[in-house]
Amino acid sequence: MTSSEARKTRTLVLHLAANPNPISIRLTPDAAADLEPRLVQVVRNGHTHAVATVDGHEFVVNFAHVVAAHFA
Repeated sequence: MTSSEARKTRTLVLHLAANPNPISIRLTPDAAADLEPRLVQVVRNGHTHAVATVDGHEFVVNFAHVVAAHFA
């Protein structure tokens, strides 16, 4: 990943109910653009959502276990 690509990626930070340590997931720009406007709704409703990571994998999040989520 180039430095300009690194600047374009967004990190989704999840705070889980059963874990005192936040989890950070670097998302592709498309995945971040898709999730960001719906993040509040997804967390409130406890949806399960798959997101694409910058390393080419998919990360599935069960937002029912997420206390707080934000982009960094």
